[in-house]
Amino acid sequence: MSAASPSHYHQLLGLYRNPFLRSSIIELEDPSAIFSKQWVDDILDSLAAEAMSGVASAFVALTGPPGSGRSLRLHLLKYSYARADLEAIYQEVSVVEGPDIIDSLLTTSYERSRSITKALKKVLLGMPESLTDEELLQLKSSPAEAGRMIVKALDSIAPSALLLDDVHNMMYADERWSFFFFEMIREIVSVMPEGILVVMSMSDESYEELDKRFPALTSRVHERIALPPLTDEEAISLVSKRLSRFRAREPQSPLDPLTEDVVISANRVAEGNPAKLLELLSKSLDVAVILGRSRVDMYVFDKVLDAEREIMDYVKKAPPKMRRELEIILKNFNGGPVGLEKVAIEAEVPISLAYSRLEALVVTGMLEKDRSGRYYVPREALRAKPVSEEKEEEKPQKAKKKKESARKRITRSVLKLKRLKKGLWWP
Repeated sequence: MSAASPSHYHQLLGLYRNPFLRSSIIELEDPSAIFSKQWVDDILDSLAAEAMSGVASAFVALTGPPGSGRSLRLHLLKYSYARADLEAIYQEVSVVEGPDIIDSLLTTSYERSRSITKALKKVLLGMPESLTDEELLQLKSSPAEAGRMIVKALDSIAPSALLLDDVHNMMYADERWSFFFFEMIREIVSVMPEGILVVMSMSDESYEELDKRFPALTSRVHERIALPPLTDEEAISLVSKRLSRFRAREPQSPLDPLTEDVVISANRVAEGNPAKLLELLSKSLDVAVILGRSRVDMYVFDKVLDAEREIMDYVKKAPPKMRRELEIILKNFNGGPVGLEKVAIEAEVPISLAYSRLEALVVTGMLEKDRSGRYYVPREALRAKPVSEEKEEEKPQKAKKKKESARKRITRSVLKLKRLKKGLWWP
């Protein structure tokens, strides 16, 4: 579906542009302007406040499914520290292949080039121009040594924070460097003094796997904050905030040009996932503009659902715990074929768990495997109607045949009577 132009949004919907696209929030300096708090955010805020005041330290695990708002919350923490003129280092852990993954880890730095950033780059990026060969060798041979160096750097500018995003991606790294990374984090949170906040974000399934593989690390977590689905009220608040940032004229209501029932319906289809909710509403705005409508009502939203119906109905056939992987294959990889590791990375789950889920879907016939072991959705299965629907369609056909048969019998009986009256007989 091609996105409508900003001028069409302005004329029809009274918006400068689509507020539900990721690109629309890049220019926003204050991420709190488009954020709607949930009850768990009070816990995170409280722990951050104690660390910022220098009276305590905290190690927090922020978990939730893809699209639940983990990254946004880390950016909010970074913004809070910046407003207080404090240092917070946000680093995204990306999927990198290679034996020396630690050298490519945490590749993007959003902070100014100050002592803490330089120290982190030395330790985590392995920059030989900043470290002597002897220092580099020592650090990379000892995760404890690397962890203590980072703590020393953080403590020098405390209160400070280390915000590690998408830590689950470290699960897909070479075993050696995965062990190095998590042992390094364990050392950091074990020896850090008051005034330091460390937050790592990851999927729920990856946290459970981390708990099995590195219990010495998870035992040091002060608080695991699992992000819950949005309630309808929270969804309305989130959408209202987004819309308010891009209005070109005075609205009739906080949700204008959307109706409340559209937002609630979209949230329920999205099962409370913020990213999925915003994606559905983004498409709804596009459809409204294409249809030349100035209001996004259920008629428009139903058009969006009709376009998604085939995939949605097929995904619903799968057990709830396996739907994420199936939806990813259908939407992200056009039904496949796709390899196991790619699905696991997109679903943000351990490879072993992704394997068991995909194999279960193969057994049910919802997925098939090609000769190279890649998974795909059989086209005939995707287009096939559920048995219940087929039975429902068969009912009126059977009823019609019954009526026709009865009509023939009645017609035959009437003719027979007429013949008898005339003294004629035929069987």
